[in-house]
Amino acid sequence: MTKTFFSIALLCTALSACVSVLPEPDVPDALYKIEASVEHPGLTENILVREPEAARLIAGQGLVSERGDGGLRLVTGAEWAGPATRQIQFAMIDSFSADAEGHALAPEIGAMADYELASRIADLKLNGERATCRMLVSVIRSDDRSLLARTEIEASSTARGRSSADRAIALRAAASDCAAQASLFAIEALADAS
Repeated sequence: MTKTFFSIALLCTALSACVSVLPEPDVPDALYKIEASVEHPGLTENILVREPEAARLIAGQGLVSERGDGGLRLVTGAEWAGPATRQIQFAMIDSFSADAEGHALAPEIGAMADYELASRIADLKLNGERATCRMLVSVIRSDDRSLLARTEIEASSTARGRSSADRAIALRAAASDCAAQASLFAIEALADAS
């Protein structure tokens, strides 16, 4: 009995020693949220706003920076508060005025709409102090899946300094501007279709 007790005690001690040598996860200094920068009136139809497609590196919580040789790396000390694609989706939804005749909805709600706003993030990165967001945006008719309109939008912002916080704020501004441009494009495409 005492032999079993000592064996268990030794095993517990050994296991706790293994756990303590694991590296501590890096905790960012700050988390940044992409939000709607404007609210556009004039949405005349209900529209489903899909989460943008993006490369896995861009779609996650890390902020991406491009080195001079074209290599990509994550910015240390700063992260998105959630997946970048999901935050841009909600920024697009929030960029439509809630008082409009039509409503912008997330597909998860389960409501039907005559149109969909689909997008792909081609770029969301820093290059030095310059932040760039580039998206391909499409408005699709839900009933026959035909393309109503398509465009490429781009936004950029310059960081006030070289710190991770300044660069993250610039990237957030560029992403918010892209979301606002996407919602405005949808309003104009639906107005032209009427």
